[in-house]
Amino acid sequence: MLIVDEIFLEEDFQECLQKSKEGTEFIFVVADGMGGHEKGEVASRLVLETILESKDRLYDDIEGVLLLAKRRLDEYVKNNPFAYNMGCALAGLVIREGLAKVFNVGDCRVYRLIDGNLVKLTIDHSVVEKLLLEGLISEEEAKHHPKRNVLTSAILGDLSDAIPEVYVTEVELFEEDMFFLCSDGVWGELEEEEIKECLSKEKPCESLLDVLKAKPLKDNLSFAILKVEGG
Repeated sequence: MLIVDEIFLEEDFQECLQKSKEGTEFIFVVADGMGGHEKGEVASRLVLETILESKDRLYDDIEGVLLLAKRRLDEYVKNNPFAYNMGCALAGLVIREGLAKVFNVGDCRVYRLIDGNLVKLTIDHSVVEKLLLEGLISEEEAKHHPKRNVLTSAILGDLSDAIPEVYVTEVELFEEDMFFLCSDGVWGELEEEEIKECLSKEKPCESLLDVLKAKPLKDNLSFAILKVEGG
């Protein structure tokens, strides 16, 4: 994951890492690697590095930066053919002067806790999300659908000319706003009510870890919590 100006990989989820920084421009991104453990880790690192290196243009050109990241994966695959089709899903926030661009590719998500309500700000690029949006299946059916893990977009090193489909929206920030970025390994294990309850507690990160540790986890976990402070 990318928190402000620092990339974290392979962090131990036994503890929460807390960071605080003043300013008006920040980047937060959660990435979930694809293509096997080693290839997924490399893909996530390369994509996050590209985003960090392009931070000055990210707010105005998220799609362009993520296409640049895809090209970087393609270059890696050209030199390392064994890594063909490696990639990652991701979700992020770019903050500038009281506004935030929210974006995602794949099935990583950004939620917002506002007025005690948990709101999903992103749209999954997946077969199941498409069926859900078209009203062909219910929320309950989506949880157990046989194609729930099939993505329709990701940042892939597949040597193709395909342009990743990116969802982007802009929101205004308010004092005490809270955002929750996570991979599918997190939201797939938790009900939205559980997420809301944990985020509402005094120590939201620790509360989420306690709940997740009690689950029969089947996937990697990546999440970040952002709270906007006034002053």
